[in-house]
Amino acid sequence: MSETRIYLDNAATTAISDNVLEAMMPWLKEGYGNASSVYSLGRKSAIALNKARAQCAEILGCDSRDIFFTSGGTESDNHAVFSAAETALTKGKRHIITSAIEHHAVLEPLKYLEKQGFDVTYLPVHENGIVRVSDFEAALTDDTGFVTVMAANNEIGTVQPIAEIGGICRERGITFHTDAVQAFGNIPINVREQNVDMLSLSGH
Repeated sequence: MSETRIYLDNAATTAISDNVLEAMMPWLKEGYGNASSVYSLGRKSAIALNKARAQCAEILGCDSRDIFFTSGGTESDNHAVFSAAETALTKGKRHIITSAIEHHAVLEPLKYLEKQGFDVTYLPVHENGIVRVSDFEAALTDDTGFVTVMAANNEIGTVQPIAEIGGICRERGITFHTDAVQAFGNIPINVREQNVDMLSLSGH
């Protein structure tokens, strides 16, 4: 008797689709050339990589030169948080705003930055799990140099008002990052329309 399995954790990770597997198999078997190399197999990989970068940029509403590939969501979040904090520091700003329900890939780097002298404000969420824009505005100071609020929560699925938050950041010249790992593919994401400076995503 075969086992009947009901899998309810697709938001964390999911089985690869047949279409994706079929599209990737030629590259996994034969397309292993180093995209930074000049030999023919490497150039073929570089062409495919640039095509993928352009496709991502078109979907996200940004320039293909703004797309950086990492090993996954955690590395992407870590890179965004640390680089944005470093940039803020060059402007003499040490205040960071985030939400209390961010993914650990954001929260852990922020805890480290607190030990390095940064001041981090953790915004609460209301009864529906959403950050109040009014709370965000009240938390802003002249020392605020970086804001990171996720687009959609990985545990409860709430969607945050990132376009409003990003718009306020843009008016004040504050770098805005959003972890869109859970949002991408489920809700529309466009960095220009939603006033996002840095965005992390991953295939789940």
